[in-house]
Amino acid sequence: MKRIFFIHGDKGGIGKTEVAKRMAAVMLQAKQCVTLIDGDNKNPGLHAAFKESGLDVHQINVMTRAGRDALFDVIAESPGDVLIDLPARGSDVTAKLTQDGASEDGLSLELLLAELDAELTIVFVIDQTRPPLAALRDELAALPDATRWIIVRNWREERDFDLFDKSRVKADLDERGALIIDMIRLDPRVNDILENNGRNLITAQSSDKLSFVQKMRVKAAVRSWSEQMKIAGLLE
Repeated sequence: MKRIFFIHGDKGGIGKTEVAKRMAAVMLQAKQCVTLIDGDNKNPGLHAAFKESGLDVHQINVMTRAGRDALFDVIAESPGDVLIDLPARGSDVTAKLTQDGASEDGLSLELLLAELDAELTIVFVIDQTRPPLAALRDELAALPDATRWIIVRNWREERDFDLFDKSRVKADLDERGALIIDMIRLDPRVNDILENNGRNLITAQSSDKLSFVQKMRVKAAVRSWSEQMKIAGLLE
């Protein structure tokens, strides 16, 4: 069954693209067939991270009508899984994808999933603040019931996720069988090198831009994230 992954978080700076880059790197390293789509027209970080390695990352402005049509076409034509890094305000995009699908500005995810015999997984990134929870609450109500949910707790700050743990949103996710995984913080200096040189967690391991210790930190991040993806059933 084809799997469609929307990397979501709604607000900018929450860590969506970092999750998308780590997921893509681990899946590609495991030789899984995955098509990558960068839906962030203003800050195409997923595309930048894999451009130097010669991988074809589709750049699609999913905020536009034509872009959303192109998104469905690429998903349909993909031979395997599809990973889409949504832009900030991703809920504006998903709202357009949960209509009846007959109008020129509407598309139906439910019809697409049925047509392709595909599974939709929302990988929703949160931090320790309240806005992501509000966006997540709204998306839980708006998206198809058959949607699979994976929540990524971004540990960029060393404090507990009390707001999330005590929320009605968390209780709703538990009822739906959602999985919760953790993204550990990568050395900011390493992140800067990766972003400034168009590297990802695969190509960084052989880059002359990183020191031995920095490469060890990259490998530790790959190992940790691979374990989390196995917990979430994302690695075959």
